Amino acid sequence: MSHNLDTPIPHEYRGHKVVLKFEWTRPNDDSPASAHILEDGAVKGLAEKVAELHGPWADYPSALSDAIEVAERWIDSQLP
Repeated sequence: MSHNLDTPIPHEYRGHKVVLKFEWTRPNDDSPASAHILEDGAVKGLAEKVAELHGPWADYPSALSDAIEVAERWIDSQLP
């Protein structure tokens, strides 16, 4: 699986938007080395890292699932 074009993944949950960004050790790895959950920062176009996860994961879908779970927990913690 080639990851030369590493595109951030937008995720919306309960009206809040975050971006999931994965980092890979090598372009053809089966799973990413880490995942970052970002939210829009105070300056338009810049993001703030709100959470970071580190592998190893068995595969990309596992990494994605874990990142979504952490992102949604973070969003829940921000709600009144």
